[in-house]
Amino acid sequence: MRVVDDIADFVIVGTGAGGATAARVLAGAGLDVLMVEEGPQLKTSERPAQVADAMAMALRDFATSTTSGSYPLPLLQGRCVGGATAVNSGIIWRLPEDVRAQWIAEHGLDELVGERALTDAYEHIERELEVTDTPPSLWGGNSERMAVAAQKMGLPGKAIARNAARCKGSSRCLQGCPTEARQSMDVSYVPRAMRDGARLLTLARVDRVLMEWGRAVGVEGVLVDRETRRPVARFRVMARRAVILSASAIQTPVILRRSGIRGLVGDRFQAHPGCAVVGRFDEPVTMSFGATRGYEVPLRERRLKLETLTLPPELLAPRLPGAGAPWQKRLTELDHYAQWSALCRMEAHGTVRPSLFGGGSAATVRFNPTTADMLRLRDGIQLMARMMFAAGATEVFPGIGGFTPVLRDPSEIDAIASVSLRPQHLNMIASHLFGTACAGRDARRSVVDENLAVHGVAGLHVMDSSVFPTNLGVNPQHSIMAVVWVAASRLANQATSASTLRATG
Repeated sequence: MRVVDDIADFVIVGTGAGGATAARVLAGAGLDVLMVEEGPQLKTSERPAQVADAMAMALRDFATSTTSGSYPLPLLQGRCVGGATAVNSGIIWRLPEDVRAQWIAEHGLDELVGERALTDAYEHIERELEVTDTPPSLWGGNSERMAVAAQKMGLPGKAIARNAARCKGSSRCLQGCPTEARQSMDVSYVPRAMRDGARLLTLARVDRVLMEWGRAVGVEGVLVDRETRRPVARFRVMARRAVILSASAIQTPVILRRSGIRGLVGDRFQAHPGCAVVGRFDEPVTMSFGATRGYEVPLRERRLKLETLTLPPELLAPRLPGAGAPWQKRLTELDHYAQWSALCRMEAHGTVRPSLFGGGSAATVRFNPTTADMLRLRDGIQLMARMMFAAGATEVFPGIGGFTPVLRDPSEIDAIASVSLRPQHLNMIASHLFGTACAGRDARRSVVDENLAVHGVAGLHVMDSSVFPTNLGVNPQHSIMAVVWVAASRLANQATSASTLRATG
């Protein structure tokens, strides 16, 4: 098998929120940057509207990755240029203040998440990525009904802020924005970095970091065929200054462990698993128009966040109850359904380890929600059911296995409280993944320091959500970008200062 070699000042593994932001900052400072991406670079014109085809093209393992154990949870991970930002809804949240305070008090990260530095990063990113609240004209019937329910029930609902000021309401975020209005990394920071001189190597799976005398000097792995994902060549990329891992909270710890780095690597895995409730309305909801997620109800004290979830027909249909003719009858009414999801800031911790089978970036993820986590999700289902009725739904489908599939009166909701809810009773999906290369000042309790440099290894940094010491309870991409902006800016300043000293020395 042939070997492809290259060299750069900084080698960045991954092009999602973390890797693309690091590339944008470092290349913008005039440094030689090479981005290495395991997935393909997808043109907007070639991304299909059909969900199955789009997911097979852009998601890891054709969207079949799950946690291990008795009750596996699906893990949706982007594997393409742009990472998860290319397949998410573009939701923007700044790091909650209570989380920031906890990271400072318990993990010594005052330099990383200092208020002034983070605010400057947020404001810069928000200008560049066209962040704005979703206007009511783009809510569509799904978000309009959640807004009505929130107002009637006195809940703290609000329009979702997104990096999509030019959104047309096509409801195709999951397949890839057809108008490129959403400023995901594949249409914003990756091309911006390349205009500043960065290079991009795609379909390149990194297997390990190369080490010499305690220093990271590059990465190596295999180039894969776009269609089959089978290896076709080996590659080795050397880094003059540093290697930056931004491969996700799953693949980053896998690469670190395959590179001989242990400690807490792969521990403290956290997530925001969620489930959905569907409501039927007499009048059309018209889910085919509107922002995929346009309205939300954050409930931090309950560790829940409710969001609208506009889905294409092929993903909504399986959520409808019944079989045979009754189910087919419901299919004829697809335009009359609304769907909302509850994300839970779970307290459970899990682990990520390299898989014993599959090699490369294959991972074994263990994660089991606690009893308290399931009680919170039960609370969320009950609340969403009440909201559906408050918004005018005639039927509500709570989506709980072994429980009444159709509720026709609000009085029936109370029975949900008696359900002993277990993971196998819900169609949960684990999104927003954190913690597997935790940042902290104390090397005994963390993997990277306050500059996101790996403890005890020169020239190796981690810049993705794996460095977050806790989960957030809100969508993380903006916090990832801001934290990485702060750390990458310091790295760029160090590199340019060193170059200036050598030039004038």
